[in-house]
Amino acid sequence: MSGINMSKVKINNRSSILKLLNSSGPLSRKDISEEIGLTPAAVSNLIKELIEEKVVQEKGEVENEIKKSGRREIHLDINYKIKKVVGIDIGINCTKIAISDLNGVIEKKIEIETNTDIQAKEFLNFIAKKTMELLFHNDLSKENIIGIGIGIVGIVDPITGISHQAYGIWDYDVNIKKIFNEIFQTKIIVDNNVRALSLAEINNNTEVKGDNILFIKYGPGIGSSLIINNRIYYGSHNNAGEIGHMILDYEGKKCRCGKNGCLESIISKNAIFEDLKIEEKIDYHESTIDFENLIKKYDKSRDKIIETMNRVSFFIALGISNVISIYDPSKVILHGKAFSYDIFTNQIKEELKNIIPKINRNNLIIKSHLKENYISGISIAIDEFFYKSGGTI
Repeated sequence: MSGINMSKVKINNRSSILKLLNSSGPLSRKDISEEIGLTPAAVSNLIKELIEEKVVQEKGEVENEIKKSGRREIHLDINYKIKKVVGIDIGINCTKIAISDLNGVIEKKIEIETNTDIQAKEFLNFIAKKTMELLFHNDLSKENIIGIGIGIVGIVDPITGISHQAYGIWDYDVNIKKIFNEIFQTKIIVDNNVRALSLAEINNNTEVKGDNILFIKYGPGIGSSLIINNRIYYGSHNNAGEIGHMILDYEGKKCRCGKNGCLESIISKNAIFEDLKIEEKIDYHESTIDFENLIKKYDKSRDKIIETMNRVSFFIALGISNVISIYDPSKVILHGKAFSYDIFTNQIKEELKNIIPKINRNNLIIKSHLKENYISGISIAIDEFFYKSGGTI
């Protein structure tokens, strides 16, 4: 076997160890050997390297419950603090920039308004400036981070880092990866924000390992990601899973993507405000749809708000049913503050039952394990630059 191939094998084995520790750690060397199918000697050698590189650390001795006598097992876990990650989420109204550890725990975060009145490069340069300020104010340099992950709405090629259509932010090709590389000269990865969130979900939610999943993010628009056998499905043109731009009302309102009657044009926050005749500038900090707050804040009929909520739940269920008919997922995962209200998610389930009477609803629809304010760029940077590299940082 050539040196290059041996190197790839080693990286894959190190990656398997790190992914196992992330999902099930702390674990002993014996546990790791049994789980990933490598010999105890091979695991010991790889662990020795990872400890020397400070990527993995020993967490202390644990008594073997079965074998009380003899040598105690030493548990191992990832040293999540060894490096930082910068995650960026460019949304319709708000752009978030954060620093996290390798476990995705956000340590510092700032938010800025997404400026659609200037050219893309100018706005990206502004984001880069704010990112550098965030690093500087936290005594960090590019040597302290493993890379930068950027999630953005719309159609993105994760290989080239080009945003081909950022619905409503810009409508021309923008090479985000190139622009950030020129400024930071570090590792950069760019992907669709919902796909990035779905990656974080499958990497951190043990309930959905190996499942075929439809992941839906709601607020302020709606997007989705398809996961097949625990891998994100991109489609031939990086456009798979665009549930928000599925046409459900051909004679409906014009969507920001340019088509008429898309799901998003019916159930987005802007559409809800328009339906309720609320004339207020959308606060860029408030990207989610908070029905409870609508009832409290606005002098509107409670019945009218409930009517709107029911209409929204019907169209979300209709969109989900269309995907189910084609894709047949084992789980539908809902992410966003609106889904935190049981009355809303239960209504979606009821509507889905009416649309597809014979559907087995038992545990089909579940809520996301991610925090509502999780920043999409974090997950793709950690996955690409830490786990896929076998912890070579």
